[in-house]
Amino acid sequence: MNNDNTQKNWTELKGKIKAKWAKLNETDVESFKDNLNLISSKIQTAYGLTKDKAEQEYADFRKTLEKKPTESEKSKPN
Repeated sequence: MNNDNTQKNWTELKGKIKAKWAKLNETDVESFKDNLNLISSKIQTAYGLTKDKAEQEYADFRKTLEKKPTESEKSKPN
């Protein structure tokens, strides 16, 4: 996900971050607006994870954001 998409979809993205990591406060989440790479260090602290585990959780989260819609998802009406 590039920075342009991040800015355009910030409200939606912020909701997904909050849903995934509810222990993060509003200030934490807002701090990610310009740099999503900060998430792993914040979840490491908030959830008491190892650095590797936090980075893996963040990487998995990024993959869900970059996932392309399936054909059935594309054909669903809005």
